[in-house]
Amino acid sequence: MQGLIEQSSRALIGVKWMGELDSKPFLIAAKRKYSNKEAGEKAMELCSLWDSYLRDPSWHPFNIVRGTSDKEEEIIDENDEKLRNLKNEFGEEVYWAVRIALLEINEYNPSGRYIIGELWNYKEGRKATLGEGVSYIIKQLTVRKRKRN
Repeated sequence: MQGLIEQSSRALIGVKWMGELDSKPFLIAAKRKYSNKEAGEKAMELCSLWDSYLRDPSWHPFNIVRGTSDKEEEIIDENDEKLRNLKNEFGEEVYWAVRIALLEINEYNPSGRYIIGELWNYKEGRKATLGEGVSYIIKQLTVRKRKRN
């Protein structure tokens, strides 16, 4: 898996860090709200603040509901004050970045609240199978071997 972590961001198969915040929406929102000179710094501060919220196990903005198969599911509490304020102040893009990270953390590591690497098929936007990962690595090794010769 280490080799896949080091792959470029354009790789078809790689490691996706589940629960990691996407910083791009924070920069876009900061550019709308602050001058270009201070937007980058403000975006980093805001992203860092929300990253700390995501890691805080005492903050649990979820409601438990009965799903379609009568199984309990956790869904994001749309009335959570922090999330509402974030959405109102910085917009939908930042809200959705936080929401996606929250859902990933809750799915992959709800008790520890830290990010976890997952073998990911970027082309199809889903978890990759072990077979896909192995096939991808073998193809990459074959291409590198040809380039050397």
